[in-house]
Amino acid sequence: MVSFSIVAIQRKKNLRAGAAYLLMIAVQCGIAVGFDTGPHFDLTQAVLSERGFGDDAIKITQVENWLTDYYSSSPTIAGSKRDELEKLHFDNLFTTDQVINYWSQLINNVRTETQNAARQDDPLAALTVLGIALHAVQDFYSHSNWVETHPRPSDGTYRTDTYAQYANSKTTLKSLTLFTGKYPTDRTYGPGPDRIPANVQIHGDYESGLNHDSLVRPRWDQAYVFAYAASHEIVEAIAKWADETRPGFWKSVISYAVDTNLRKKLDYDVSALRNMSMWINGKGADGHWKGNKSGSKRFFSAFSTKWIGSDSSVFVRQMRDGTASRTLSSNLYSGALPPPMPDLPRFSLQRRAILVRTLKIKQQSDSGNLRSEIGKLAAPDYYARTRIGSQEFCSRTIQGSSESIDPWQEIYFAALDDVNVPIRISVWDEDDIDSAKDQATDINPVIGKNTLDLIFNTATGQISGDLSGNFNSPETAFTSSGEKPDKKRAAITAYVTQYPLK
Repeated sequence: MVSFSIVAIQRKKNLRAGAAYLLMIAVQCGIAVGFDTGPHFDLTQAVLSERGFGDDAIKITQVENWLTDYYSSSPTIAGSKRDELEKLHFDNLFTTDQVINYWSQLINNVRTETQNAARQDDPLAALTVLGIALHAVQDFYSHSNWVETHPRPSDGTYRTDTYAQYANSKTTLKSLTLFTGKYPTDRTYGPGPDRIPANVQIHGDYESGLNHDSLVRPRWDQAYVFAYAASHEIVEAIAKWADETRPGFWKSVISYAVDTNLRKKLDYDVSALRNMSMWINGKGADGHWKGNKSGSKRFFSAFSTKWIGSDSSVFVRQMRDGTASRTLSSNLYSGALPPPMPDLPRFSLQRRAILVRTLKIKQQSDSGNLRSEIGKLAAPDYYARTRIGSQEFCSRTIQGSSESIDPWQEIYFAALDDVNVPIRISVWDEDDIDSAKDQATDINPVIGKNTLDLIFNTATGQISGDLSGNFNSPETAFTSSGEKPDKKRAAITAYVTQYPLK
C-alpha cells in the first residue's frame, strides 16, 4: 500500500512539471514573461546599496521586483493574481488626468501596505511592497512620454526632475500632456472598464512604440536616470511611513538577513531572475534582460523546468500567495477620484553618471568555439561582466554572433567626490545554464590576462591601467584585443564618459 505522503509528493511533482510545461506553451504562443528585467535589477541594486541595505535585503527586493513582471503573464499563477499584477506597470493611461489619478492612488496604496507591514512587524512583507513599488515607479519613466516632455539639455546633463516634484502643483502637471503606451497591442478594453481610445500610441517592442525599455530604444538612458532619482524618492518615503508606524522598524528591513538554507534558495531565485529573462524565446520574444538577441529555447526550457519544478522559496510564495499586489493595485484603473497624493521627498543626491558603452565585440579569426554537444564550429554567444566602482553589471548575451555592433551599455552613479573609479571589463562565451561553466574570452593584449582593468579619473576624464588615454566618445573609443598564444580571443571597442545629474 502506497502511503498518503508518497502519493502527495508525486502529485506535487506532477503539478510542478505541468506548470513548467504551461510556461513553455505560453512562451511559444507569444506571452512575454516581462520586459527588460536588467534595468530594474541594476537600478534596485544601485539605489538600495546607496541607502545602506544588506545583500539579502537587496536580493529579496530584486526578486520581488522581477516577480511583478513574471507573474503578470505567467500561467503558473491564478488569473486573479495576474490581473492584479498586470495593473502595476504604468501602461494604458492615455490622458494627463489618468496619469495623475494613477500616481495618487498608487502612492496611497504603497503607504497603506507599508504601514500594514510595519504594524505586523514583518520585514519580508515590507521588502515585497518595496519591490513592487520600485517596479511600478521605474516603469513610469520607461513606459511614458516623460523623457519627451522633459528633454535632455544640450550640454548632456541628465535631468532628475521627477513626477513627484511636480505632484504638489496640479496646475503645473495639468499643463503637461502625459500618457503611457497601450499594452498589449491588441487590447481594446481595460484594465479598467473603459474602451481604449482609437489612435493611441502603443507600448511597442524593440523596434517601435513608445517604450524606453532597453539600450536598443531611443532615450533609454534618460528614462533610466529619471527612474534612478524616482527610486530614491519612493524608498525614502517608504522608510518614513514605516518608522512613523513602528519606530525602528525600517532598520530591521534594511538589515534583514536569512540563514544559509534560505540564502541558497534566494540565490537560485536571483539566477532565475536573470536566466529566464535572458533566455525567453518564442513568438514575439527574443530575450528580455537588456534588449533582444539573447533568447535561447534550449537554455530557457532546461532552466525554467528545473526552477519551476523545485520547491518555491518563501520569497516566491510571498508574491504568489500574499495580498500585497491586491492592495497595491486597488483602484488604479477604477476611474474613482483618488485621495491626494502623499508628498514624496525631492531627489537631492549629488551624483554623476558614468557610462561604459561597448560599440563592437568581434571574435578573432582563430578563436572559434568547438561545441562538443553539436559537434561543429559555432559562433560565440558573448556577454560582458562589467564592474564600475562598487557595482557589478551583467549584460545581455548576443546569441550566435561572431561580431556585434553596439551590444552593451552600463550606467553607474558615482558620488561627486569619487575621483578615481575602478572599471573591470570581462567578456564571456555562454556555454551552459550554469554560468560557472562559461569560458572567459581574452580582450587584453597582455599574455595570460583576459580582462581589462582600468581607472577612470573623473577630474580629467583620463583612463589609466591596462589602457591609457582619453576615450570618452564613439570617435575616441579604444579597441583592445587578446593576443596569441592566448586562446578564445576577441576585440572590443568601447568608450567611457560621464555626465552630471541636475
